[in-house]
Amino acid sequence: MAGIKRIDHVAIAVRDCDQATEQYTKLLNAKHVRTEVLREKAGMVKVAYMQIGENILSLVQSLEPDGFINQHIDRYGEGLHHLGLEVDDLEGFISQVEANGYRIPLRDEFSNRSEVVLRPRDANGVVLQVLQWKGGSDATVADRIERILALQNQPE
Repeated sequence: MAGIKRIDHVAIAVRDCDQATEQYTKLLNAKHVRTEVLREKAGMVKVAYMQIGENILSLVQSLEPDGFINQHIDRYGEGLHHLGLEVDDLEGFISQVEANGYRIPLRDEFSNRSEVVLRPRDANGVVLQVLQWKGGSDATVADRIERILALQNQPE
């Protein structure tokens, strides 16, 4: 199987991205890297990228009343939304997952990555975003921060 390389990021669903950024900065001494507004297939979102040690935390706020993040918060409350998992061979991963009988409900292509999302019912209630970075993986957290700062994160 095309294996998972690492946890790329952890995404937290929040009602107020700015307030959550301040909260995680004070609570965990997280470093704010960047905040941006994205148009994804699932709707408009505001995302704050935070560095916590060697890890990236994404604070995600829906900008649409019926947006997927707001639907998640209405159902489960603020908190863990998804794990971002990096692979080197997304097509190989997709082939293996589908061969094992799982469905992939969302595939998306961005200028900097390709990704699929696996259903929470297939992963004990956790949304799994599996992605492959165009141009290869980052070797260090500093490289990852550079990639975040250079994002042109719009769907193609």
